[in-house]
Amino acid sequence: DGKSPKEVSSPKHGDEDDKEHIGGNRWAAGTGGADTAGLGGRGGPYRLEKPGQRVRQVSDEAKKQVDAEAQAAARQLGQEALRRRLEEIHLSGGDYNFYSNLLSSVQGEIERLRAVLSGAAARQLERHWRRGQEGELDETRLVDALAGEANVFRRRKEREPRPGEPPMRPKRALFLFDASASMYRFNGSDGRLRRTCETAVMIMEALQGLETRFDYAVYCHDGDTPLQELVPFGQPPMDERGRLTVVSKLVASAQYCSSGDNTVEAIEQARQKVIEAGPADDRFVFAFSDANFERYGITGQALSKALSDPGRDEVRSILFLLATFEDEALLMAKSLPDQVRLCLDPRTLPSELRQEFSSRVSRRSAL
Repeated sequence: DGKSPKEVSSPKHGDEDDKEHIGGNRWAAGTGGADTAGLGGRGGPYRLEKPGQRVRQVSDEAKKQVDAEAQAAARQLGQEALRRRLEEIHLSGGDYNFYSNLLSSVQGEIERLRAVLSGAAARQLERHWRRGQEGELDETRLVDALAGEANVFRRRKEREPRPGEPPMRPKRALFLFDASASMYRFNGSDGRLRRTCETAVMIMEALQGLETRFDYAVYCHDGDTPLQELVPFGQPPMDERGRLTVVSKLVASAQYCSSGDNTVEAIEQARQKVIEAGPADDRFVFAFSDANFERYGITGQALSKALSDPGRDEVRSILFLLATFEDEALLMAKSLPDQVRLCLDPRTLPSELRQEFSSRVSRRSAL
């Protein structure tokens, strides 16, 4: 191992052991080196974390010295590794213990969000008493009950649509998570990728059984793809294995994608997806980014335009910023107070989204 970056030769996974490695170009899961899978280096094909490994970051100037041929070879290896990982996830469903830990971390948030959404769904419906032989005793028919009449009970039931009345439209929400390289790179420091997975689990668990009132989709954006489908509208995962597959794919995207930031393009495409999903009582996009904007030339003006309503098709969009580089997120939130929410402590992310989603859904349902 050396203290300065090695010259990039040929990208590869690298040899494996349980020791810490800084610099060099032989060992996998080291840091600040070249060619091999790890963190903070240059020319490696993808990110790979080792427990207890301290992260050392090479400079952007050193990264720029990697020639185009080596970059292309590293990108190809990363894409091949991602395909293999997605095949593994498809066959096994992923690590159930991972999902169980995520679920236990947000169980309280799930219950609180579900209570709000269930209440909002009930307020959308006009209910009436239906008399019959089941339910609670109808106090207006006590005499009939004493006389032996059977149909003296009543219960609440949703009113059937009247002839010619249009069917009730669902609220549609698209959750757009950040699966860029920096989400994996800095997860060991602040847990931003894990908290993102917890948030996805919270949404999927809380909305289970409410899909006729709240139609949702889950997508992610990374350095290679502006919009990667994880859960399409109208096809929610039906069990824990399906939901585990979603978060496993989210992690895989962050681990194997190329560096880059497609936040703006992702939001624009997500808003269009919500519109194309069909008629809706209301439409939402909840997007997430770890705010590495300046590096990729993303401005507040570009974000504001992406988050704004496209013509008459109303889509209410909010961007959560999960971290900050040189106060980028703070400045962005200050310039776009109605469209951006700060969440600089990733531990609060599930709670922050739960409160924002609950507030917007409840506000509209009460109108």
